[in-house]
Amino acid sequence: MDGFPDHEQPVSEDQIVHVEQIMDGCPDHQQPVSEDQIVEMDISHNRLLYTVDKPPSPLFWPIYGIQQALLGITGALSAAVLITNRIGADELPEVRVTAGTCGRKRTSPWKIRMREIQGNLMLASGTQFLLGISGILGFIMKFIGPLTVAPCVTTLGMTLCGYMIPLCEQHWGIASMSILLILLFSLFLVKVKLPFPACNGEKKCHVIRYPLFQLNAMLLAMAASFLVCHVLTVTDTLPSNSTMYGHMARTDVRLSALHDAGWFYIPLPFKYGPPTISGSGYVSMLTITMTVVIQLPGVYQAVALGTEVPSPPSHAINRGLAVDGLSGAVGGMLGGVCASVVYVQSLGVIAVTKVASRAVFVTAAFLAILMGVIGKFGAVFSLIPDPVIGGFGLVTMSMVIAVGVSMFRLVNLSSSRNLMIIGFSLALGLLLPDWVAKNDNSINTGSKEFDQVIVILLSTPMFVSSFVGCALDNLAPGTPEERGLSRKQDKSSSQDVCTDDPYKLPYISSLLSRVRCCVFLPISPAYDPDISCRQCQRRKRNPSQFAADNPVVLTGLDTGTEDRVL
Repeated sequence: MDGFPDHEQPVSEDQIVHVEQIMDGCPDHQQPVSEDQIVEMDISHNRLLYTVDKPPSPLFWPIYGIQQALLGITGALSAAVLITNRIGADELPEVRVTAGTCGRKRTSPWKIRMREIQGNLMLASGTQFLLGISGILGFIMKFIGPLTVAPCVTTLGMTLCGYMIPLCEQHWGIASMSILLILLFSLFLVKVKLPFPACNGEKKCHVIRYPLFQLNAMLLAMAASFLVCHVLTVTDTLPSNSTMYGHMARTDVRLSALHDAGWFYIPLPFKYGPPTISGSGYVSMLTITMTVVIQLPGVYQAVALGTEVPSPPSHAINRGLAVDGLSGAVGGMLGGVCASVVYVQSLGVIAVTKVASRAVFVTAAFLAILMGVIGKFGAVFSLIPDPVIGGFGLVTMSMVIAVGVSMFRLVNLSSSRNLMIIGFSLALGLLLPDWVAKNDNSINTGSKEFDQVIVILLSTPMFVSSFVGCALDNLAPGTPEERGLSRKQDKSSSQDVCTDDPYKLPYISSLLSRVRCCVFLPISPAYDPDISCRQCQRRKRNPSQFAADNPVVLTGLDTGTEDRVL
């Protein structure tokens, strides 16, 4: 065993210190990048300008973070408005929507429906949390490869693009202008660097050339589109009649929300009363939750590919699932109408701006909290016209499709086996949900609850494509190289970047590694899915010594025969 190069050897403290010294000497390791350094980079390459562990200057965190926060806020507002209409609360005189939370002041029948939504959401999210801490999803990752992930991400992007079309239909001219501005800034003006004043301790006050259009393409395009819509609104070029085409492109459509919103709004638990639970409601929520859980590995793999980090280990996937479930339960307790999920649209913004810093996303989360607590601040962003949101969403969703398609390069595309699995999983994932949506009454098993579960599953393109791809990939014979599971392909596809472990918990990972019981906790960074008892570990390291110390029946150590060691 000692002669094999892949055999794991204990790591000494000297080796650990040497590795830490090497990492500290790397210029990319956990060091903020100044704007003087970033402007000197060649921005024509395809690599990220700000990687996960490379934060930009703190001055630019809000600028880069607002681009990510806007996408999440628009999605939360859309879900809140949809639920408001469904439960019959849209006719009330006072409607407040703040980052996914809707509230009313007088007792109405809609409160009964809201309590049921909250209860079922909390229970389904709690189930998701239990699945995360149990480590089931990390175990399922053994059966998930590129032929499962790539079709899932590709169909996810195509499905999300379809959701953007109704928004673009409100005014195709405004939507096309938004799309063209993003393409102009991110493709054609990517090498344009504008002079900006700067000051630091070394060069004092000086002038730098900053890639404004690349790093702020989304924000600049949205600001320009909103300005054009506002000018067309002030001049009454856009119709004020809500029944006419182009009315939703006006910037004063939701102006009343800005006037009615309070300055501060603190969400309180169980504002609408104690939550209630129904069997059919819980089954519906649980079915959707399980659909999200099944497609999470594919989404995590896509995020890892888009942010140039290694594939997530099992403990990171388990932890992400558990945190999503916990946040969904807390959101339901505070009056939220939808659970917390991975917002894959952020990949589109990363692909355009080349900014994937963890500090930027923390800032985006902080801005989203401010928009929910400060009512006026959040209501300002609700004034963005629907065609502008649709144009931006169409670009970002198309980048999700591109990420999914790029993942097919991990498999052997010259293999007829792989081509058949790819084609069939994509075709069935795109066509079957449409048929089920039009013929939902065709599924009749005798149980309404079971019929509802089947309809929800088969009407989800991501579930259909990933399930078909996973089943065929694991059942059909194929070599690891052919399936894209070989270690050589994984190493060659990874980015050769000096970086810290992106999946460790800050400040406490080293502490958890010293606690022995943490190796059994599926959400711990020290978790080892192949861990066993100490005697089994000794048996793997030194079978002969283990046999001498423990006289038991050993089967097939070398020759496949059964011998009794005395």
